[in-house]
Amino acid sequence: MFQVFGHSKFQFGASLETYLNGLHPLRCLVLIYLLRPRAERREACRVSSTEADVQLITRFLAEDILLQAIMARSSQDGEIEADDAWSSMPNRVSSFQHFPRSEEFSAERLARAGFYFTGQADRVRCFSCHATVEDWNKEDAPLKRHQQASPSCKFLSCAHGLRASKLIPSPAYDEEAEAMEFQLRTGEVVDQTIYPKVPDMKREEDRLNTFSDWPADTPVKPEDLAAAGMYYLRKDDNVKCFCCGEQLAGWERGDEAWGEHAKHYPNCFFILGHDVGNVPLTTPRPRVNGQRASLETFEGRLESFRGRQHPIDPDRLARAGFYSTGKQDHVLCFRCGGGLKEWRPDEDPWEEHARNYPGCSFLLAEKGVEYVNSMQLRYPKGDHSRSSQNGFSSHEEEDPMTKLEKLQREKLCKVCMDSDINIVFIPCGHLVACQKCSEPLNKCPVCCTAITQKIKTYNA
Repeated sequence: MFQVFGHSKFQFGASLETYLNGLHPLRCLVLIYLLRPRAERREACRVSSTEADVQLITRFLAEDILLQAIMARSSQDGEIEADDAWSSMPNRVSSFQHFPRSEEFSAERLARAGFYFTGQADRVRCFSCHATVEDWNKEDAPLKRHQQASPSCKFLSCAHGLRASKLIPSPAYDEEAEAMEFQLRTGEVVDQTIYPKVPDMKREEDRLNTFSDWPADTPVKPEDLAAAGMYYLRKDDNVKCFCCGEQLAGWERGDEAWGEHAKHYPNCFFILGHDVGNVPLTTPRPRVNGQRASLETFEGRLESFRGRQHPIDPDRLARAGFYSTGKQDHVLCFRCGGGLKEWRPDEDPWEEHARNYPGCSFLLAEKGVEYVNSMQLRYPKGDHSRSSQNGFSSHEEEDPMTKLEKLQREKLCKVCMDSDINIVFIPCGHLVACQKCSEPLNKCPVCCTAITQKIKTYNA
C-alpha cells in the first residue's frame, strides 16, 4: 500500500484512473493538472500499475507550488495528515516555499528537525510523531521546540540522539552544530573545514599549559583533559574542547576526561577520530636495529610489541594501525591517536578501531566507508559501554536489563521503529529496515548508495 497525504490509499496493481476517481475532487484536479505540463508528468499520466508512477506523483505533489494551494484549502477537506512522503528531507524542505517566517528560520533548519509546513499561519508538523508547533519567536530553536512538544518522538531519538545530560547550558542556539549532528547520524557529508572551533588550541601542549592554575582538589588530571582535547577556561573547573567548542564542568571522583567528552558530545570530530589538526605531545618511538622506526609503517608498529604478551596477535594489531604503549595491553592508533585497552581474545582489531574511532583516515583508507558504516550499525553508539581515559577505551559491565533493551532497539527497523529489521541492501550491505519500509526505497538511507537488490534475512 502506498499512502498519499495520509488519506487515500492506492494498491499497486490497481489502475491509476481508478485511483484518481476515488480522490477528493480538489486533490483529483490538482493531480491531473500536475501530470499535464511537463513531459514527465504526461508520461506518468498513463494508466500503469508500476510503483514508479506513484512515486513520481508523490514527488511532484511535494515539490510543486500547488501543494500550498491544497494546504490553504484544507478547511474544505480537513488538515493534511503527515505521511511517508514527509519522511524525505527534500520533500519537507520544499513544503516551506510559502512559510511566513522564512527570513528567520531556514527551510533546511526546520526540515532537519523533522517538520513540514501545514500551510496554516506558521504551524509546522513533525512527519513522525505528528506533533505541531506554531507561534514561533526568532530566538526559538526548532529542535528544542520539537523536543518540548514531543519528548518521546522517535525521529528525535533516532536521527538526533537527543537526551538529557548534565552539560553546561549553551546560551545561544548553534544551528551549525545541529546540522553537523543530523548529518553525522544520517550519513550525509559534513564540511570538516569548519573544525576545529578553536584552532589556537589544536596543540596538546598549548592546551596543557592553560592548566597552570587548575584547582588542586579537582579529581581529573590536566594531562588527561588536554589529551581528551580540553583546555582550561580559568573559571572553577570549566573546560572546553578545541574541536567541537563544547564545555564540561562539575567534575566528580571517578570521572574520566575522554569518557565524559565522548558521553556528552559523541559526535565531536576529535572523539570520532577525524583529522582535525590535533598535534599530540611528542611520544617516544620504538627502535628497530637501534634506529627510530616510523610508526606509519607496519614493521615499526609490529616492533613495538616485541617482548610483550598481548591477548591479541600483534600482527593483527599492527595491521589495524595500532602500536604498543608499553603499558599492559594498551595500544594507540598511529594516525588518529585513538587508544584501546582491556582486550578480549575474541575481539577483532579492525572492528574495534571502526566502532570506536570511525573517522580515522587510516581506517577509512584501508577498510573503506562501507566497512566502517557496517560496524557502526552492528555496534550502535551505546550498544557497548566504553569509558576512556587518555584516549584509551575499555569495557565496562552493563546492567542486564539495560543491555537487553539496547539489543531489542538494535533489532528494530530504523524507519518505523516498530518491526524487526530483515532486509539487506545490496551492494552496500546495510541492514536497517523491515520488509514493508524497504519496499519504496531505491537508495540506502544510511549511505545513499543506489539499491540494486534487496535480500530478506532471518533471525537465528
